[in-house]
Amino acid sequence: MTLTRSLTRPTVRKKKTPGFVERRGRDALADIPAGSTYYDHKFDTMVHKINEGGFCVLSRSEHVILTTLGSCISVCMFDPVIKVGGMNHFLLPEERHSERKNNFCMRYGNNAMEILLNEILKRGGQKDRIVLKAFGAGNVLSINANIGEKNQNFLKKYITDESMKLETCDLGGDLPRRVAFFPGTGKAFVKLLRRAGDRNIGRQEEKYRHKIESQHASGDIELF
Repeated sequence: MTLTRSLTRPTVRKKKTPGFVERRGRDALADIPAGSTYYDHKFDTMVHKINEGGFCVLSRSEHVILTTLGSCISVCMFDPVIKVGGMNHFLLPEERHSERKNNFCMRYGNNAMEILLNEILKRGGQKDRIVLKAFGAGNVLSINANIGEKNQNFLKKYITDESMKLETCDLGGDLPRRVAFFPGTGKAFVKLLRRAGDRNIGRQEEKYRHKIESQHASGDIELF
């Protein structure tokens, strides 16, 4: 795989997102690995692969966090002082009733951002030091829902509301992406996927969105 385009103490705040407001300092905590972890010979290290609704947080690690994006967004957060970094992967912008706990909550941007930020703060990160890098939100779905654009609008508002620093981003366009993030250094690399076979990413996302929509029909999930 050739990846290109190098993109080079906790603060207590007022409650904003129900269910995800705890931001207190804690002792060193264990890493949160991705569900899929394997050794990659090209990177010569362990890779943590995350999918929709996944996230990963690593401290002073030489491992890589990897994901593939269509209309979804992944945000990388990194504290350069304590060298803790993490990545999330969300499919839809916002869950309006985040007090509802279910298996899909991390598929929504407001939950995915808040949980990732909390986990970095718990490990000694400071909000005013954390830098963000954002990727994805491509126009790859066949449905006319503008999900990529809605994800971008959500992310811009979140960053403004939280007064955080967006160091770099690669958002929009018509192609899916593969992103590799090195949480020990904060470096991220993105590759646009141009082959016809890579277009299945949009179909997979659309299939997953329908799965969430079926949950909405049962009253467990509310979509925008």
